Amino acid sequence: MTIQIRPIILNTVKQVPEVLPYLSGEARQFLAGTSARKDAGDYATIRTQMYEAVYGAVSDFLNSNAQTGTYSRLMSAAVSQAYINAADTAYVDGGAELPLDMDTASWARAELNAQFGFIDSLFQTLKALRKEGDFDADAEGTARAEGYAQSLDMLYSGVKMRAAGNVMLTFAGEDGAESCKDCQRYKGQRHRASWWVAHGAIPPSRDFECKGYNCFHRLVDDDGNEFTI
Repeated sequence: MTIQIRPIILNTVKQVPEVLPYLSGEARQFLAGTSARKDAGDYATIRTQMYEAVYGAVSDFLNSNAQTGTYSRLMSAAVSQAYINAADTAYVDGGAELPLDMDTASWARAELNAQFGFIDSLFQTLKALRKEGDFDADAEGTARAEGYAQSLDMLYSGVKMRAAGNVMLTFAGEDGAESCKDCQRYKGQRHRASWWVAHGAIPPSRDFECKGYNCFHRLVDDDGNEFTI
């Protein structure tokens, strides 16, 4: 792959960000201009970059007269890149070697595809809000960025758990603002990472009664180190 090809790929991704998950690992690394990230410290960078992109897309759209497609495409491209980089990083952090196995890649792709629908819906909501004229662009940008960052955390934890396999993990952490019946049922249980994945019980989970938004529970390894975010 030569440097002359890179602008073609970049232009395609900007116009149709949905293609990004289907590029090969080599193509994605070439596009990003970097190799797959190898540690959780890099995940913090990925998260911050996506946070800033989402905040900027939302607040800039509200302060503009632009069509929804302009900013939704920018946000879709940023979220796509973040999800792919986060998945690669999480897989390595979970103890596996790239590329992602087929089941994990399929799960991660489904999570990303769902985000495209959410983004389209978001900008329709923002369009209506802008038309009403009563909004705080900074507050809206911050709230949306926080929400998408939390979703990225779940993607990261989900992939890391799928890579971890037989690592033993315990459901721990403070109850926080909300502790539902699901949290209380799993609290203190110790199982292999694969068990937690199979039972859909990786905290904080949208499948829990508390939906995970105010849940401070985490899975920790036998040394007490947090394994999930």
